[in-house]
Amino acid sequence: MDDNLRKKWMEAIHNDILSPLYFANIENFPYNENNPFRPNYTKVAELRMKDFSAFSYPKAELREYILHIFYDLLEPFHIEICKMQRFIYAVCENYQDNPFHNIFHAFSVLQMIHSIGEHVDKYQAYLDNRDRLALLISSYGHDLNHPGVTNAFMINSRHSLAIRYNDISVLENHHAATLVHFLELEGCDIFCNLPNEDQTYMRRLIIPTILATDMARHKIVMENFAQTMQNFNRENPTHRQHLLDMVLHSADVGNPTYKFDLATVWSLRIIQEFNKQVLQEEERGLPVSEFLRVGNEIKKIKQNQMGFIDAVIYPLWKLLNTHIPQTQEYVESIERNRKMWEELEKL
Repeated sequence: MDDNLRKKWMEAIHNDILSPLYFANIENFPYNENNPFRPNYTKVAELRMKDFSAFSYPKAELREYILHIFYDLLEPFHIEICKMQRFIYAVCENYQDNPFHNIFHAFSVLQMIHSIGEHVDKYQAYLDNRDRLALLISSYGHDLNHPGVTNAFMINSRHSLAIRYNDISVLENHHAATLVHFLELEGCDIFCNLPNEDQTYMRRLIIPTILATDMARHKIVMENFAQTMQNFNRENPTHRQHLLDMVLHSADVGNPTYKFDLATVWSLRIIQEFNKQVLQEEERGLPVSEFLRVGNEIKKIKQNQMGFIDAVIYPLWKLLNTHIPQTQEYVESIERNRKMWEELEKL
């Protein structure tokens, strides 16, 4: 990729979001028909870990890990290795360099869902392989081309995307549409060898699963999941969709489930992004999202984190754990982190 061209493109989207960056002529991939991909079992073991630190690796190595996550699904769905690598690369390069909503967040959500799946027999009690593939694809692209601001900012600034999506789940619609667009592009069309009905099925799963990450849908996602799991039927597509929604939504806000030092890094990054948005709102004369004004005082950071855990994270993951007991370790981490924030005097 031409770094100068990418820099110009990134500068161009500083105040707006343009069409995604995509290079169809990328061919220089490590794996092809003559050099088939074989998993590295050290990486396989690492991807099962609960506290995988994405920040420890450059993007190129994260893409290698991502290929490992999808490895067992390539053959069943006739996914060509070059197209998979191109798709992984294109999505990776279309995450912006935000403090929080970046490729490292996307990878972390994908890896968390994969890790949980490795401990629940790849979700086989709940999903078929098409559902699992859709869940993993959705998690990788769930924040694709995120601008680092909230839906409220997009609406209040009368951004073209807010107009396009009628102020409804603006960013989530944009992420889903961009991801589906990539899946249709020649060279990134990893589903091209599937029957048309299967390609349509994948799209019908991916779009609502990403839309479920809108925090405005937090309550309904939990309610649908709780009701569904009272009498879960794997043959019921609505039941499977509710589980997909819950798993991705939980992982999307799952950084408080990490060990405390890693969770804190993510917390400070989202606070940085929030503080930056408040400044932009003030500079542009937009309604100011005062609840995002956390600043850098430890007292206010503590209140912010404990409040978010109490109101959102703990009830969400507690509900998930009620029906997927293998997530108990995640709930215990949330409890420890809540206590650590309460006791923290300086940062």
